[in-house]
Amino acid sequence: MPVEPLRGRVVIDTLNYDPARQGAVPEIEAGDTPPHLLLHEHLRDAYVVKAFSTVFFKHLPQLARPAGAPDRSAVPVAGDHPAAKAAVATLIDSLGFDAYDAGPLAESRRFAPGTPAQLAYLDPDGMFAAPARPASAADLAALLDKAN
Repeated sequence: MPVEPLRGRVVIDTLNYDPARQGAVPEIEAGDTPPHLLLHEHLRDAYVVKAFSTVFFKHLPQLARPAGAPDRSAVPVAGDHPAAKAAVATLIDSLGFDAYDAGPLAESRRFAPGTPAQLAYLDPDGMFAAPARPASAADLAALLDKAN
């Protein structure tokens, strides 16, 4: 990923590290950089916000709801720059979701692969093949708390 064109820009990190799918990253494998902070380490002069990494892309249109809908889902957001998080939250809202502020970027570990929040929208019986299930801000908060 090019560094210079993204300097000073908001970058949404949607990635989930999976060495079997993407290949091993030496910095992660050596334990030098946690997977949830890798893009931030690479793009030091950008405003990296972690979001959308918990929602399977095919479920985005299934889960989108108008603001105020009782079954509207929340998407966790983590970042170190308040204005960048606000910009991403606005985008999330425009796509039919509530943004749930999970804190600074380091807290994105609470919705990384292998955490309860990572699977918030997946039906355990069908996983990716089944329709998505909504997860409210309260549901998401409870799942994030399990990762503390």
